[in-house]
Amino acid sequence: MRVLLAVLLCFACTLGATADDAPGAIVVNAQPLAPDEVRAIERRFAMRTQPGRYWYDAVSGAWGFEGGPTMGWVAAGLKLGGPLRADASGGGTGVFINGRELHPLDVWALSQLGPVWRGRWWVDTRGSFGPERGPAWGNLWLLAQQRSQQQSPWGGYTRDGKFLGRDANGCMYYQGSSQIGGGAMTYAPPGC
Repeated sequence: MRVLLAVLLCFACTLGATADDAPGAIVVNAQPLAPDEVRAIERRFAMRTQPGRYWYDAVSGAWGFEGGPTMGWVAAGLKLGGPLRADASGGGTGVFINGRELHPLDVWALSQLGPVWRGRWWVDTRGSFGPERGPAWGNLWLLAQQRSQQQSPWGGYTRDGKFLGRDANGCMYYQGSSQIGGGAMTYAPPGC
């Protein structure tokens, strides 16, 4: 799987180059990478990088081409380029994850897992998500797994005493312990 990801990453990287880039330039979050940074990335991940302009979310590990949707995920926490800008993906959706306004294709992809609400959200490297500065509401990877195995549109997913499901109105729910301790809590999005 990692080899396939690296091959796809290298292929996709060739699509991100523009005529305005200096030969061999790699720009991440509007900041060019120094040649020693590029060599370090190539050594660490045993891959060859391609010139282009990219955005990178160090919290979730998501990346894409400047002005475009998410193309994939790499390790989170890498010190690459400048800070992630709100307009890195072009935006226009009113849905922000880790400070980046999502591209319409990102919103469409998320809508395949359930309703997508405008607002500010966080997503971590494990796929957990919730409102900015709020508790986790669920997990995108579990939602994707549930979606691929789901027989009923209102089914739920149980794991380690937590429930993630959807009601007949399309509202998703997460039940589990609060992040700061305490008993079971139920989280539902606004409007549900």
